[in-house]
Amino acid sequence: MTRKAERFEAHLDDYETITVYIDNAYYQGTSRLFYLRDKSGQLTPLEIQSVVTTSGDYSRYTLKGFSELIIGEVYHVLEEHAMACPLQYGWIVRTERFNKEFYSDRNDFGAQVKGDQTFFTVWAPTALNVKVHLFWDNKEHILNMERKDKGVFTCVVSGNMHGALYQYLVDVNGQLEASLDPYGYSSIANSEYSVVVDFSQLKIPMNDEKLPKMKSMVDATICEVSVRDFSMDEFSNISSKGKYLGLIEEGTVNDLGKPTGFDYLKSLGFTHIQLMPVMDFETVDELNPHVFYNWGYDPAQYFSLEGSYSSNPNDPMSRIIEFTQVVSKYHEAGIRVNLDVVFNHVFDMEKSPFEKIVPGYYFRRGLDGTISNGSYCGNDFDSGKSMARKFIVDCISHYVEHFHIDGFRFDLMGIMDVDTMNEIVLKVSTLRQQVMLYGEGWNMPTMLAENEKAMLYNADMMPEIAFFNDFYRDHIKGGASAERAWHKGYLTGDVNMIESAKAALVGNTLESEVVKLFNEPTQSVNYVECHDNFTLWDKIKEACRDDLKVERIARQKAINAFLGFSQGVLLMQYGQESCRTKGGVDNSYRSSDDINKIDYQRHLQYAEVVEYTKDVLKLRRELPVFRLQSRVEIEQHVYFENMNENILLYGFKDIDKYCEYKEVKVLINPNKFAYEITLDGEYQCLLNANGRQDDKKVKVADLAPISLMVLAR
Repeated sequence: MTRKAERFEAHLDDYETITVYIDNAYYQGTSRLFYLRDKSGQLTPLEIQSVVTTSGDYSRYTLKGFSELIIGEVYHVLEEHAMACPLQYGWIVRTERFNKEFYSDRNDFGAQVKGDQTFFTVWAPTALNVKVHLFWDNKEHILNMERKDKGVFTCVVSGNMHGALYQYLVDVNGQLEASLDPYGYSSIANSEYSVVVDFSQLKIPMNDEKLPKMKSMVDATICEVSVRDFSMDEFSNISSKGKYLGLIEEGTVNDLGKPTGFDYLKSLGFTHIQLMPVMDFETVDELNPHVFYNWGYDPAQYFSLEGSYSSNPNDPMSRIIEFTQVVSKYHEAGIRVNLDVVFNHVFDMEKSPFEKIVPGYYFRRGLDGTISNGSYCGNDFDSGKSMARKFIVDCISHYVEHFHIDGFRFDLMGIMDVDTMNEIVLKVSTLRQQVMLYGEGWNMPTMLAENEKAMLYNADMMPEIAFFNDFYRDHIKGGASAERAWHKGYLTGDVNMIESAKAALVGNTLESEVVKLFNEPTQSVNYVECHDNFTLWDKIKEACRDDLKVERIARQKAINAFLGFSQGVLLMQYGQESCRTKGGVDNSYRSSDDINKIDYQRHLQYAEVVEYTKDVLKLRRELPVFRLQSRVEIEQHVYFENMNENILLYGFKDIDKYCEYKEVKVLINPNKFAYEITLDGEYQCLLNANGRQDDKKVKVADLAPISLMVLAR
């Protein structure tokens, strides 16, 4: 713990180390004697081991403590002039001994309803005492909690307290902190209080039996969706705008009678939706949600859902019931639901329940106490700490068990550690089949050893985790950042990137190609557009400024097709199929609804791209060769041929065990001119620049400019 600039402070920084700070304005910061006073009043001399005097500010003393000191007891340190201060629990919470001694494997943290009793449990090993501040039956109650083993405090209350408001009052380091429950299942508007939830009263059928079976992660085609953006367009005619229920409103059409919202999304053919953050976030006023916009990557609570998306933010059950209905309805439609989760940082460290309840424990710091900021958000959550790791695993388990969530995308996963990710894998495998786990494996500058980071370059250590493939993104559409808006990829004008295109098509799994990143295609999440950076359409406009509009449309279609036929896991942002634009804004995390909303008029304006993308997704489903499950299968069946003018042949041989064909060829023309290729016999054209062509037989491939053609025989 860092100095708080008091006149006299004392921190327990290790089991036998006490650090004392004395302001130099007080007796020149000198004291020759120090004593430790316990709760009975007994004094124990403390040996001075070192003194460091700073220039005009304070003096720092290192004192030798004693191993019998009991964590959680109240102690005071006295100096020779009779001034006393409470002994605060400092960097001791970051020691490995503390981490091991106070690890608790209990599975009942938070408020749990069991029959006609409600149990409150919180981990607060450095607290002197903890109370539950409870509001129930129009009465206010303050209840003492009992300290148990491993620094756990518990309290049992008679009655089913479903719907009761509560917070913890934590006496720690000489201060009384009012805190939300980090395991709180819900809250009222703007995170004022945690709320007791009895999930047995909120159950509905989750329709898991209606989900098609997945054989492999590569069967997934994921559509990234924002709850708010999905329904804000006035032409969507969705009534529950910006709400959970807006995601499942049926029968909505635009002014021309074309489907919007839920019905439209179902028609596209995705197997999964990936919801941008729905855990409670900070920067949208839940009572006035239209005043501010935010994507939600600023976590306030984790077990509690975001209230601004509910029909009544002050009804703590509304957000749970409505979100459960969303998952159930998508399952009924055969679509799985993944969540985008943000465990790498919190919005406000000092105000978070973690820092209020166990100061100094949950956030990563350097040896000098500097707060790690690899997230660039002011703090990094320290997943390597045993109870921090347990919190993450417990939270993931909560969403799988109570909401039947099918997958998780981890924001800035490179800030988390390898062991935590692998523990999540083990845990979810016991709870639900076919749960997807993937994330952003960027190498972030967090204070963690390189070999411990859950980043892409450590993929070998996390074989069940998939990673966003930025090589794929940058070499097919071009650089993603605003600074590289001009940068071209293979299908945006740099046709010489043909070797990189080959590596991307096999999910960077083969040693023979330019860059090998993964051992298996199941680890490569192939994408060219997500909520970050430019939309694909806006990127094409920036990188290909001389293109005619018809050429930009061709590029959008070609890139969507390239994505659809690549080995690995496919991800698109909702609207990518209709040339979504954000008006050239490359980072719209707090831009207006006008910038971020899904424009359902574009689905009409770019109907040919919509229908073409549907055809691509359907062909991917029909032909398993585009979803080979292992590197070995890719090596056995995939081949490439570089043709004239940087046209690429992406071929499949000996594939009759996968489908009705023995051979499939994908011809990729990145050029702005047509090209004719004489084939080695007759083929069935399955798809060309105009979409599906199932009955067309060809001996000559007429490749349109900037297009793909799929041939089979």
